[in-house]
Amino acid sequence: MPAFTPSSWLTAWTWSWPGVVAALVLAAPYLAMVGLAARRGERWAWWRTAVYLVAGVGSLIYVTCGPIGAYRTSLLWCFGGQVGVVASVTPLALAIGDPVGLVRRVRPDAVAVLQGRVARVLMFPLLASVLAAVSIVLVFFTGYAQWAITSGIGEFVLLVHLLAVGVLVVLPLLTEELLPGWATAPVRALFAFVDGLLDAIPGILVMTASSLLVPDFPGWGTPAHAGFSKSLDQKFTGGALLGVAEAIGVPLLAAVFVQWMRSDAVEAAQVDARLDAQERTDPAPSPRTSVEEPEAQTDRPWWLDDPRLADRFHKRDSAGD
Repeated sequence: MPAFTPSSWLTAWTWSWPGVVAALVLAAPYLAMVGLAARRGERWAWWRTAVYLVAGVGSLIYVTCGPIGAYRTSLLWCFGGQVGVVASVTPLALAIGDPVGLVRRVRPDAVAVLQGRVARVLMFPLLASVLAAVSIVLVFFTGYAQWAITSGIGEFVLLVHLLAVGVLVVLPLLTEELLPGWATAPVRALFAFVDGLLDAIPGILVMTASSLLVPDFPGWGTPAHAGFSKSLDQKFTGGALLGVAEAIGVPLLAAVFVQWMRSDAVEAAQVDARLDAQERTDPAPSPRTSVEEPEAQTDRPWWLDDPRLADRFHKRDSAGD
């Protein structure tokens, strides 16, 4: 590959069968369920489909077949950016597309699989966040990265792995039915904040590593890598991981807060409806037969009637007499 230039963000494209296959596996079932819901007369928000396909599947295609994918074997920081996007950006967009809600519309019985004991354990936010952070650390601190860079099968396994752990983190935060009842909207917001802190760990570890984590990286010594050292490329890799992880933390918190406001609005509407129904069923109060007399007003000081102070002031009054 030639040297990476600003124009490469738009012009550098390549063919990646692992990325295309993963994109088709994500897009085809979703579109089939959207079509089935439409045939059944179910209303489905068009913007959820757009987010799922454009930001979710589209981001996967961009980092596998676009410039990030084209330079992933020439610049280590491009590989790091691909890992960060696939592990955080793509899963968040897929979760906003609400695939669980769509499945519930067309196949309600299929949702029961996600509410089983194993699924609930894996999707518990803190455990899923730790699992995602550990997964990215293992990619760079073992031979996993070398295998994924030089092998098409390794790349496909990496994509599936990162997508799976990323979805385990964000899907429960944006779908109330997948968490226990005590995990209310404020608790989910706290989980999202903690997840943002844990996501920073892999990038910091890669950035501060004292030795080369991928010593046999094929891009070192090529024209694309001219101009900076191997250690600098590795630091850029950690920076890419850290930047993507922290950049996605704000949209994740925003999405959780939107869910929070919607749940509060639904709860308020349910309470109002229940109170209205109660007013319609309860008998009307009987009219008052007499007008209540206003309480007598007096200028008597309050401390004279306080049992703790009354005896003291009564004694003082008696001494004065």
